[in-house]
Amino acid sequence: MIRRFREALRPTAVDPAIAQQQSLLYIVLLGLAGPGLLFGIAMAILWLLGRTPAAGVIAGLGVQPFYALSYWLGRRGRTRLAALIPVLIVFLVMAASFFQVGVGHVSTVGMAMVVATAGILLGSRIALALSALGVLAYAFAGWAQNTGFISGAILPQEAVIADAIGLGLGLIVLVILNQLFRQEMERALQVERQISEQLQAQQRELEDLVSRRTRGLERRALQLQTAADIAKLASEVPDPEHLIRQAVELIRARFGFYHASIFMMDDTGNWAELAASTGEAGQQMLARKHRLATGSASIIGWVTANRLPRVANDIEADPFHFKNPLLPDTRSELAVPLLVGQRLLGALDVQSTEVEAFTEDDIRTLEAIASELAVAIDSSRVQQEMQAELERMQAAFRSELQDSWRRIVRSGTTSIIHLDMNGERIPPRDSEFTVVDAARFQGSTAVSQNGLEVAVPIQVRGEIIATLAVRRPRGTEPWREEEIALMEAVANQAALSLESARQRVEEQRRLAELEILNRISQAVSQMLPIDTLHRIVHRQIQQVLGTVEMEILLYDGEAQMLRVAFASGSEGQPGSQPRPLGDDLASAVIRSQGPLFWSQETAQQASLFGVQSVDEEARSWMGVPMLLGDEILGVIIVRDFERTGRFSDDDAAMLTTIASQIAAGIQNQRLLEQVQRAARRERLIHEITSKVRRSPDMKTLLETTTRELARALNAARSTITLDLERPGPGKTAWPPQSGSDDGEDREP
Repeated sequence: MIRRFREALRPTAVDPAIAQQQSLLYIVLLGLAGPGLLFGIAMAILWLLGRTPAAGVIAGLGVQPFYALSYWLGRRGRTRLAALIPVLIVFLVMAASFFQVGVGHVSTVGMAMVVATAGILLGSRIALALSALGVLAYAFAGWAQNTGFISGAILPQEAVIADAIGLGLGLIVLVILNQLFRQEMERALQVERQISEQLQAQQRELEDLVSRRTRGLERRALQLQTAADIAKLASEVPDPEHLIRQAVELIRARFGFYHASIFMMDDTGNWAELAASTGEAGQQMLARKHRLATGSASIIGWVTANRLPRVANDIEADPFHFKNPLLPDTRSELAVPLLVGQRLLGALDVQSTEVEAFTEDDIRTLEAIASELAVAIDSSRVQQEMQAELERMQAAFRSELQDSWRRIVRSGTTSIIHLDMNGERIPPRDSEFTVVDAARFQGSTAVSQNGLEVAVPIQVRGEIIATLAVRRPRGTEPWREEEIALMEAVANQAALSLESARQRVEEQRRLAELEILNRISQAVSQMLPIDTLHRIVHRQIQQVLGTVEMEILLYDGEAQMLRVAFASGSEGQPGSQPRPLGDDLASAVIRSQGPLFWSQETAQQASLFGVQSVDEEARSWMGVPMLLGDEILGVIIVRDFERTGRFSDDDAAMLTTIASQIAAGIQNQRLLEQVQRAARRERLIHEITSKVRRSPDMKTLLETTTRELARALNAARSTITLDLERPGPGKTAWPPQSGSDDGEDREP
């Protein structure tokens, strides 16, 4: 109820002046209508009792509709007309009271109230006019009362005139005071309006500031959300290319750009290649492998060259904008670099269809997103490279593990062991266990349909190295789950033990290889004879590879010939005639200068090297070149006549190291022989020269020279001749010839 009453008295006008007039009007109407209504009700009761005339009822109740009309007009903003109605009504009531009950102090007070109300609501002019009319009405009523026209006490004429003059002066003072009040009120209203305008201006500024801050916060929230989504993509999408495609679509959709692209630098750093782009235009550019040169006349070229953001809010005025015919609606463009520290990965480019589309906030926002995107791309690439390296290492480990177990199997270790119920070994019958292949294929425990056979794979780091299979006799109960669980536990422990045993075998093998290499190195450093060195090498190789035949062939590069320098078998002994390079395995090693494997299981591989002649007796064959820098000195060959697939890459690596040491030993022997021959030649020259110088005469000198030269050269006969003039017909050469002949035939 109170709320509705307050709503009824609340001004409806927006203008502060009109709203103020409405408030005053409502207060006046409330002050007139309320007491008037109560007065009218009291007069009506007295009228019904016959104690008062009907004029009082009309004065109290008859004016209520006019007050309602005034309120209705005031609610619609017509405050001046609305205020005139109650003022005139009250004036008429007061004037009528002069003639109804006569003049008196009560009547003057009522007239003062009318003038004051008129001054407040309608202004000083209306108040002065009503004051004049009120004085005239008072004077006329007083005259009429004295002359008997109306009832009432007779007052002296002088009293009426004095009262009229006093009433007029009082009303004028009241009007003046009212005018001063109105001026002060208008001044206060003016100040209030100024303050209100300032407050409104400040409110608008605050609203603009709040709006800008709100947009900034929304942009910041959008930036943070986008960065968080990009980081989430980086954790969920391991492929960098897929990450880039999703990120560029996310950026375009979040910010409503016309087009967005991501360029990535190539390996040379000279080109920015398009990696992801939105829309049909982007697909076309990706299809034609669109790229822009670093430092070219384009926004991307400028950004990748300077590693700074660049904005073109009007592409027509920017000389670096590249007009792409596939994007005709572009009006603004912004590009920011993708940096991780000082490393440039590429650039993020966004375009808009509006001029002046990008602000400083947009630049900072895109820079922050580009930084997060660059880190995400780099992390994704590093993760992919680490995953590839991990897979490579795992594959290498698996290959090494498999090779290690193959070497153990090739070394003669029994690969299949069958035990009966008493734990005694029986001959292998692998076909009896039908679930072994299933366990190996699926990499987990396999149980036969009748539940009597169980095969459990023994795995080391994901690689199956063995299979444990058990079977119950027919007619017995199937294996229970707890028994199978026990088998799996035993298999796990067996895997650990087997892996430990394999590692010990590998360690022992590597120690043996190192010891062999050390012994061969010592033999080479001792400058032993070549034949002795070859025999030492053969013995050391057999300690690692087992019983194998070894052959060493020396290669003459100028003559393109191979000569057997050492052979442990019965054929091809040293001293046999050299043979030219041909289509055999040793010649293939010389031509390829790399290790070569051959076995009867892979005999067809020999044709890949152009080999037509193979060692039919050997079941496994391996040859490695003896290299000294870029020069090939020969070939070391090992053969196994009992097992196929006997040799591995590790064997080839060890034999290659040994071959290089043998090559160094052969080269050292050759250098030593050259030095010894040169020293022997110098010694002979010195001895001959000394004897020649001690000869007393010419003849002795010639004889000594001839004799010593024949001895040094192991010549059968030697002659020296002094020929001062060529002999002609009938002449004899002088001096006579001197010679040396020991009478024995000597080999030259």
